[in-house]
Amino acid sequence: MKRLKYLLVFACCMCATTLFGVNAFAQNTTEIAKGNCSACEKKIEEVLHYCNQKGGRYSSENVTTALKDALSACKMTDEYFARGSTLSAKAAHFNAEACINCAKSCESFKDDDKMNACANECRKTAGNCSKLQ
Repeated sequence: MKRLKYLLVFACCMCATTLFGVNAFAQNTTEIAKGNCSACEKKIEEVLHYCNQKGGRYSSENVTTALKDALSACKMTDEYFARGSTLSAKAAHFNAEACINCAKSCESFKDDDKMNACANECRKTAGNCSKLQ
């Protein structure tokens, strides 16, 4: 009987969630942007290492500077988010600009999947960071 009560309560909660469009596990924009910054930071570190190994055009100053700028911006923004700084939104907007520049640089390598993956990650991060106010 107890089990039936729990199942009934669970079913009611699920119905209410569906009917009213409430998602108990929804993330807010800040949480999403924070997750994007962490993922983007990892992707950029990976691609920066890749570019240094490939050399040539990949390790040109324009490319590595864009990567390093975005990497620094992601780290800084992640730190601001972590401590709940009142400057988090400003850091996120700065990060969005750095990530857009990085994405443009990575996109110039049209046939390289690693560079395009980095560009996509940077654009996703920039999009969510630019939504913060």
